[in-house]
Amino acid sequence: MTLRDEIVALRDRIAKAESDRDAWRASGNQEKYIEGYGVVEALELRLEQLRREGLRASGKDSARPPVCALLGGEPQPAAGGLPGPPEKVEP
Repeated sequence: MTLRDEIVALRDRIAKAESDRDAWRASGNQEKYIEGYGVVEALELRLEQLRREGLRASGKDSARPPVCALLGGEPQPAAGGLPGPPEKVEP
């Protein structure tokens, strides 16, 4: 099953769970309504995870570029600690 198929199937499950939840709410069964609410929340969370996986796989959710890339410079190697004191300038 492809990622797209999983997302479509999950959307269908969410629609069914929402319908069930709303039916329990209309019937006045609070316990079942709360249970249904939790099911919908869990399914929506899983859908968001699948979307993120898809974005990562497609490269659309890559990490932000470093600041130096935004400014047009090259990354500088780490100095290995704090910079030293400024050099003295003779008057």
